Amino acid sequence: METYYAVLGVSSTASQDEIKRVYLKLAQKYHPDRYPDPDEKRVANEKFSKITESYRVLSDEKLRQEYDKSLQKGAKPKDEAKETQAKNAFQRALAFLRQNDPWRAVNLLRIACRYNPQPVYVSYLGLALVYTKQYQQEGFEKLKESAKKVMFNPILYVNLGLAYESVGKKSEALQAYYEALNWDANNAAAKKGLARLQGGKKTGFLGKLFGGGK
Repeated sequence: METYYAVLGVSSTASQDEIKRVYLKLAQKYHPDRYPDPDEKRVANEKFSKITESYRVLSDEKLRQEYDKSLQKGAKPKDEAKETQAKNAFQRALAFLRQNDPWRAVNLLRIACRYNPQPVYVSYLGLALVYTKQYQQEGFEKLKESAKKVMFNPILYVNLGLAYESVGKKSEALQAYYEALNWDANNAAAKKGLARLQGGKKTGFLGKLFGGGK
């Protein structure tokens, strides 16, 4: 198993300053925005995700201690630590989506799904992938997969609707928004999606995703 230390290329006794310095160097080298070729971007994206994940654990003293203990025992980090990492990565990913930066959101959501592949995380990963415009097929697969697993969660259908809307598939988007309303008749995001597609006032990207605009 490749350890977080190996990913960053540092020893298990590396200081926080050394870990940060190495991380910044690697993050700059493998940042997906530096690679215009789709295949190279995909490889860089995977490496960047591993680098970011490794840094998040090793730069947090508490999580690093838990991780070091798990290495000594030959086991994986505790579920609680993984759950915390997943939640933190998810929250930061939403922040990048608010900033209209789907690439960084994808990196963080892959981390979140690796730690805790719950349908909501997978759904947002799918939405972010669609918004990159280069991984739309994978994105729609994840959106549909998550919706099938938890049919009663309106957020999953809203995300699917937003994805269809972003690629100009109006009828599919409408169907997804209506399905969201079947499970939550008062869902604001679904109502606004229907209003946009049926001739209501236009709402920007952030408004669509986070319920802004009237």
